[in-house]
Amino acid sequence: MFNLRSSIVSKTQGAFAGIRQIIPSRNASVLGHLEPNEGAVKEYRRLGRGASSGLGKTSGRGQKGQKARGSVPMWFEGGQTPFFKRFPKTGFNRANTRVFHELNLDRIQDFWNNGRIPLNEGETLTIQVMRKCGLITGSLKDGVKILSNGAETYNVPLNVEATKASNSSIETIEKLGHEYTAVYRTRLGLRAHVSPDHFLRTRGYVPLQARPTHRRDIGYYSNQDKRGYLLKNRSLLLDYMGKREERKKVVRLSGLQKSLKDATVVSQKDFQQSATVNFADL
Repeated sequence: MFNLRSSIVSKTQGAFAGIRQIIPSRNASVLGHLEPNEGAVKEYRRLGRGASSGLGKTSGRGQKGQKARGSVPMWFEGGQTPFFKRFPKTGFNRANTRVFHELNLDRIQDFWNNGRIPLNEGETLTIQVMRKCGLITGSLKDGVKILSNGAETYNVPLNVEATKASNSSIETIEKLGHEYTAVYRTRLGLRAHVSPDHFLRTRGYVPLQARPTHRRDIGYYSNQDKRGYLLKNRSLLLDYMGKREERKKVVRLSGLQKSLKDATVVSQKDFQQSATVNFADL
């Protein structure tokens, strides 16, 4: 007997089967099967989970003792005076030590020969230009110190402005007829010097460059041998050194003193005991 219902169901299933092949499958379920790369994750040891685990009871620490109950410092020597205590303390680490990028003259020469310094002859090579062209990379630290490696072949026709420099490197730059200037900058001032656009976008202004406050820094940047920038413009700091600010002393007057000050002085002639009188005046 022919079953009409079964034939219709089989035809519809065949039609839908073709549709399933046409419709693309969705791959959102892949997120639930993400796994780290093989060997990237190492399983930790499960300690104290029974004798059959191999690390039960004492958990691999053995029987009693200092190492079974806690850890032993790496410098511990069984109770005798440790090595680091047998010798006196010498020297110290200065709390406000400044760390500089060390830039040699041969690196500046190499960048100039390859056309990587975007300056013309006679212009000034500042820390901002050094940063942009790649002479110094990484963190800014506290500035740049120029060293004299490669002074024999140095012939870059540029003025140089940095935080510090060695005496031989200063002589090498000035032999070519150019100038070197040592400029003091704090960490904030250095950031403002290198990227002023960042401060304009975030704050709306560029911080002013701070003047040196420590006696050591004032002495360095006002030294002619170090080519300090304070000597070129003495109005920055040196003109005010050793001078006290002149202020008018304000004296508060009492009520009686104010009344005496405001009163008019009138001379009384009636009380004069002796006087010269002319007959014409009578």
